[in-house]
Amino acid sequence: MKRNIILGLALGLICLSCETDEAPSAEDCDGQVCMASVGTDETAVTVPAEIHGTFNMALTFAEPNSPVPLGTKVTFTISANKLIVAYEGEECFSIENAVARFGPPAGNYTFKAACIGDIAFNISQNSDGSLNEVNLELASGPGFYGQFTLTGG
Repeated sequence: MKRNIILGLALGLICLSCETDEAPSAEDCDGQVCMASVGTDETAVTVPAEIHGTFNMALTFAEPNSPVPLGTKVTFTISANKLIVAYEGEECFSIENAVARFGPPAGNYTFKAACIGDIAFNISQNSDGSLNEVNLELASGPGFYGQFTLTGG
Protein backbone atom coordinates (compact mmCIF):
# COMPACT_ATOMS: atom_id res chain seq x y z
CA MET A 1 0.00 0.00 0.00
CA LYS A 2 2.75 2.47 1.01
CA ARG A 3 4.70 1.51 -2.09
CA ASN A 4 1.69 2.22 -4.36
CA ILE A 5 1.16 5.65 -2.81
CA ILE A 6 4.82 6.58 -3.25
CA LEU A 7 4.79 5.29 -6.83
CA GLY A 8 1.59 7.23 -7.56
CA LEU A 9 3.04 10.45 -6.14
CA ALA A 10 6.25 10.02 -8.12
CA LEU A 11 4.33 9.48 -11.38
CA GLY A 12 2.13 12.48 -10.61
CA LEU A 13 5.15 14.72 -10.11
CA ILE A 14 6.70 13.49 -13.34
CA CYS A 15 3.49 14.25 -15.26
CA LEU A 16 3.22 17.72 -13.72
CA SER A 17 6.80 18.53 -14.67
CA CYS A 18 6.05 17.62 -18.29
CA GLU A 19 3.14 20.02 -18.61
CA THR A 20 4.57 23.50 -18.36
CA ASP A 21 4.04 26.84 -20.05
CA GLU A 22 7.49 28.05 -19.04
CA ALA A 23 9.85 29.42 -21.65
CA PRO A 24 12.68 27.17 -22.77
CA SER A 25 15.78 27.41 -20.64
CA ALA A 26 19.38 27.40 -21.79
CA GLU A 27 19.37 23.63 -21.34
CA ASP A 28 16.22 22.74 -23.28
CA CYS A 29 16.11 25.02 -26.32
CA ASP A 30 17.11 22.78 -29.20
CA GLY A 31 16.42 25.25 -32.01
CA GLN A 32 18.98 26.84 -34.27
CA VAL A 33 22.17 28.17 -32.64
CA CYS A 34 23.88 31.28 -34.01
CA MET A 35 27.54 31.62 -33.13
CA ALA A 36 28.23 35.34 -33.38
CA SER A 37 31.72 36.58 -34.13
CA VAL A 38 33.33 39.82 -33.01
CA GLY A 39 33.27 42.35 -35.83
CA THR A 40 35.01 45.63 -36.57
CA ASP A 41 34.57 48.18 -33.77
CA GLU A 42 33.21 45.43 -31.47
CA THR A 43 34.52 43.87 -28.28
CA ALA A 44 33.66 40.45 -26.82
CA VAL A 45 31.78 40.91 -23.53
CA THR A 46 30.07 38.92 -20.82
CA VAL A 47 26.55 39.94 -19.78
CA PRO A 48 26.48 40.88 -16.07
CA ALA A 49 24.62 38.62 -13.64
CA GLU A 50 22.16 41.40 -12.68
CA ILE A 51 20.32 40.91 -15.97
CA HIS A 52 20.49 37.11 -16.20
CA GLY A 53 17.09 35.46 -16.21
CA THR A 54 13.94 34.89 -18.24
CA PHE A 55 11.94 37.91 -19.34
CA ASN A 56 8.56 38.13 -21.09
CA MET A 57 8.53 41.05 -23.50
CA ALA A 58 6.61 42.47 -26.44
CA LEU A 59 7.69 44.54 -29.44
CA THR A 60 6.13 47.87 -28.44
CA PHE A 61 7.81 50.00 -31.11
CA ALA A 62 8.63 48.89 -34.64
CA GLU A 63 10.01 50.73 -37.65
CA PRO A 64 8.12 50.13 -40.93
CA ASN A 65 10.98 47.90 -42.19
CA SER A 66 11.08 45.74 -39.03
CA PRO A 67 11.25 41.99 -39.75
CA VAL A 68 9.26 41.43 -36.53
CA PRO A 69 5.68 42.76 -36.40
CA LEU A 70 4.58 45.28 -33.77
CA GLY A 71 3.03 43.52 -30.76
CA THR A 72 5.00 40.28 -31.17
CA LYS A 73 5.46 38.57 -27.81
CA VAL A 74 8.80 36.98 -27.04
CA THR A 75 10.56 35.37 -24.11
CA PHE A 76 14.24 36.16 -23.73
CA THR A 77 16.47 33.99 -21.53
CA ILE A 78 19.68 35.88 -20.83
CA SER A 79 22.89 34.39 -19.45
CA ALA A 80 26.54 35.42 -19.46
CA ASN A 81 27.29 34.34 -23.04
CA LYS A 82 23.99 33.10 -24.44
CA LEU A 83 20.63 34.57 -25.39
CA ILE A 84 17.63 32.34 -26.04
CA VAL A 85 14.84 33.89 -28.10
CA ALA A 86 11.39 32.30 -28.10
CA TYR A 87 8.80 34.11 -30.21
CA GLU A 88 5.29 33.16 -29.12
CA GLY A 89 4.14 30.12 -31.07
CA GLU A 90 7.50 29.50 -32.75
CA GLU A 91 10.52 27.30 -32.10
CA CYS A 92 13.19 28.98 -30.00
CA PHE A 93 16.69 29.78 -31.19
CA SER A 94 19.82 30.83 -29.36
CA ILE A 95 22.70 33.17 -29.96
CA GLU A 96 26.11 32.76 -28.37
CA ASN A 97 28.87 35.32 -27.84
CA ALA A 98 27.75 38.80 -26.80
CA VAL A 99 29.57 41.87 -28.07
CA ALA A 100 29.76 45.56 -27.23
CA ARG A 101 29.23 47.48 -30.45
CA PHE A 102 30.66 50.85 -31.40
CA GLY A 103 32.62 51.40 -28.18
CA PRO A 104 32.66 50.19 -24.54
CA PRO A 105 29.63 48.21 -23.28
CA ALA A 106 28.10 51.10 -21.28
CA GLY A 107 25.16 48.89 -20.28
CA ASN A 108 24.47 47.47 -23.75
CA TYR A 109 25.18 43.87 -24.76
CA THR A 110 24.46 42.74 -28.31
CA PHE A 111 23.78 39.22 -29.58
CA LYS A 112 23.98 39.05 -33.38
CA ALA A 113 21.68 36.49 -34.98
CA ALA A 114 23.06 36.78 -38.51
CA CYS A 115 22.31 33.09 -39.13
CA ILE A 116 18.56 33.84 -38.70
CA GLY A 117 18.55 37.07 -40.73
CA ASP A 118 20.26 40.43 -40.49
CA ILE A 119 19.07 40.89 -36.90
CA ALA A 120 20.70 41.52 -33.55
CA PHE A 121 19.31 41.89 -30.05
CA ASN A 122 20.82 44.74 -28.01
CA ILE A 123 20.15 44.16 -24.32
CA SER A 124 19.99 47.50 -22.51
CA GLN A 125 20.69 47.73 -18.79
CA ASN A 126 19.41 50.52 -16.50
CA SER A 127 21.85 52.46 -14.34
CA ASP A 128 20.57 50.50 -11.29
CA GLY A 129 21.63 47.24 -13.01
CA SER A 130 18.12 46.02 -13.95
CA LEU A 131 16.94 45.14 -17.46
CA ASN A 132 15.72 48.18 -19.39
CA GLU A 133 14.72 46.87 -22.83
CA VAL A 134 15.91 44.81 -25.78
CA ASN A 135 16.42 46.66 -29.03
CA LEU A 136 16.04 44.89 -32.36
CA GLU A 137 18.86 46.00 -34.64
CA LEU A 138 20.71 45.05 -37.79
CA ALA A 139 23.42 42.44 -37.24
CA SER A 140 25.54 43.80 -40.07
CA GLY A 141 26.02 47.28 -38.63
CA PRO A 142 24.23 50.39 -37.39
CA GLY A 143 20.47 50.38 -37.76
CA PHE A 144 17.33 50.03 -35.67
CA TYR A 145 14.20 47.92 -36.24
CA GLY A 146 12.33 48.25 -32.95
CA GLN A 147 12.15 47.82 -29.20
CA PHE A 148 10.98 45.04 -26.90
CA THR A 149 9.76 46.06 -23.44
CA LEU A 150 8.76 44.04 -20.40
CA THR A 151 5.20 42.76 -20.14
CA GLY A 152 3.26 41.76 -17.06
CA GLY A 153 3.13 38.02 -17.80
